[in-house]
Amino acid sequence: MCRTWKLAWLGGVVALSCAVHARAQDEAEPGASARQARLVEVRNSFNGPTGGIRVVDAASGPTGSFRLALNTEFFIASDYFAPGDETHHFAGNFSLSLTATDFLEVFASAEVTSAWDNSNDPMLIQRVADLYMGLKGFYGVKPWVAVGGDVSLLFPGGVGDAKSTFRATSFGFRGNVTFDLRDTERRDIPLITRFNAQYWLDNTSNLTQGIEDRRYEALGGLVPRPEETGHLLTPFERYAFKMNRTDFVRLALGFEAPLKARKVGLHPMLEWQWDIPVNRKGFACPAMASPADDGCLANAGVAAFPMLLTLGLRILPPPTGLAFTVGADVGLTGTSDFVRELAPTAPYNIIIGVGYAFDPRRAAEVAPTPPAEAVAATGQVRGHVLESGTGQPVAGVVVEVVGRDVSPQITDAAGRFVTYGVDEEEILLGLSHPDYEPAECPATVPSETDCLLVLSDPTGTLRLTILDGDGRSVPNVMVSVRGPTSHRLTSNEDGVATVEAIEPGAYTAHVEDPAFLIAARDFDIAPRERADVQLRVLRKPTRSRVMVRNSEIILRRQIIFATGSEEILPPSEPVLIEVADVMLRNPELELIEIQGHTDNSGSPEVNMRLSQQRAEAVGQWLVDHGVDPARLRAKGYGPTRPIAPNITAYHRARNRRVQFKILQRADVTAAAGP
Repeated sequence: MCRTWKLAWLGGVVALSCAVHARAQDEAEPGASARQARLVEVRNSFNGPTGGIRVVDAASGPTGSFRLALNTEFFIASDYFAPGDETHHFAGNFSLSLTATDFLEVFASAEVTSAWDNSNDPMLIQRVADLYMGLKGFYGVKPWVAVGGDVSLLFPGGVGDAKSTFRATSFGFRGNVTFDLRDTERRDIPLITRFNAQYWLDNTSNLTQGIEDRRYEALGGLVPRPEETGHLLTPFERYAFKMNRTDFVRLALGFEAPLKARKVGLHPMLEWQWDIPVNRKGFACPAMASPADDGCLANAGVAAFPMLLTLGLRILPPPTGLAFTVGADVGLTGTSDFVRELAPTAPYNIIIGVGYAFDPRRAAEVAPTPPAEAVAATGQVRGHVLESGTGQPVAGVVVEVVGRDVSPQITDAAGRFVTYGVDEEEILLGLSHPDYEPAECPATVPSETDCLLVLSDPTGTLRLTILDGDGRSVPNVMVSVRGPTSHRLTSNEDGVATVEAIEPGAYTAHVEDPAFLIAARDFDIAPRERADVQLRVLRKPTRSRVMVRNSEIILRRQIIFATGSEEILPPSEPVLIEVADVMLRNPELELIEIQGHTDNSGSPEVNMRLSQQRAEAVGQWLVDHGVDPARLRAKGYGPTRPIAPNITAYHRARNRRVQFKILQRADVTAAAGP
């Protein structure tokens, strides 16, 4: 399909918006000051340009304003890409935008994604630093109508076999229209309507070319491969790589209702986005190899076109500039009709974001410097709160007049404050901030003064409680704590060990008392807070249930699970604690394969899946108790490796087992259990 007319139309919109210099008209237009005040509400959309959640605004913020945002989206689903599968998706996005002039905005974003599906090999696909950037031009046709356009580039990040390549760079042209009905001549309506039309030249299929080449080579030339054909990616892989074999015409419509409850701005949003595939770029979609195989776009039609409905709420709290966003995507189409040309659409996404906007006009508006006589007439004290030593301004400091019934003030981003209604000549200011020591600052009315704050001690407190399997405290147990700092502790008569001043960060507590099996617990220390951590221990049994022999860790008591499930039952925890103890005391056991086995009851497919799930559950239990995940490999064998004939209940119970095979060890003989 020819792209010429689309590019010309959209490019014309961009050129028009960038050619006209829209100057401020505060004095000439009634209500212009109100419109300028609303510009501080402008925030980044998910990918960088200002707007709603996913729909772009035709306008922007005031000249020189700078905005940044951190957004996440995630979903967890079952039976999505394959029957019986479990799928996890997470994406983190950091974006920023700058209104460079009164007609031009610059934006950029970086995104990290992680997708996991237990029916696919590989199960985990991560993409690091997808880069998105562009320029947006805009022009105010009327006080309540803005038009514009933008041009943007996407540089997909590759991981592993999906090599980053310049050929995968994608780009698009977009036209934007916004109606802000708060500025209509007749009536102030709290509604913003946005419309976007974009042509997106999608080249992401080049990112996975190496994967498909290797898979064709593995087939040994038995499958013919026309040059224009590529179809050896699973739906999960196409989703994880966001891989498409078409361009798109993207239409988007959004509604935002700017409301206010007390001092908090509440902006509910409703958005719709539809991607219409065009230009298949010569891709020849092969016939289905089986009824379960993915179809082609020509057969699925509109049902495969990606379509999203997004509902969200943007919250603007009193600290000017801060904003929180919560929302959810609902996939309307493209969520079940998988085709080889398109990446599947997520069934849903949960969206959480936080953003900050810096308005350069605010410094002059918050605390303008009046003539000296004005200060004297109003009985004000003006000043700055600075950090001692560095001289940097401190924002968010509560400033109170000691002994006077005067409303407290909070310093702005430049550390400034102004007190009102003070008629005494000498006063004392009280300063408080969670990251600094409380302080007092003398001042004279009227005057301008600088007050200093000293950073408080950022260390936290650790209270570690040692408990046995029944939840009773255990005294006189030796514990080592490792992290940013290291500590050796012994629990007191109440089973408690404390560190009064410990550096913030991630720590691991290990019980290393020779009378107990090794136990470990990970935890975090937050600045200026106390962490209450419980560590459960188990005394060494007189007769060990676990032994190291040659190439295997032998269990004298088998691990048991809930029927037909990977849930580990509580009676198995003592033997698992001994397995963890053996691995922690024998670091020379470098790689262990956790083997899951079943009897032959039921279908082979179910048994294979169940054995894999049980092996993974055991591995996760060991990781949660201090074992390095790099030392573990989980593998399910189902009923394929019996150790007894499946003829009686006793023999079938013997075949339902978990084994620990030593695949790799150092040249040091491991210490065997007694």
